Amino acid sequence: MTPLRIQRIMMSIVLLAGLLLDMNGYEWGEYLIWFVALMALFAGITGFCPSDTILKKITGKPTMCG
Repeated sequence: MTPLRIQRIMMSIVLLAGLLLDMNGYEWGEYLIWFVALMALFAGITGFCPSDTILKKITGKPTMCG
């Protein structure tokens, strides 16, 4: 499995968990959603994503960008 696929799966799990927590009255679930959204924005603007770097080292496979 590529680092990009792993990252997308992790993002969707965290977003779904945040949504479920927020819908069930846990206010901090909203912070999970904001965290993922802001990290995706940060990665888009700077071209650097910490999870890309970590997953590339764990899997030994390059990311789509290089």
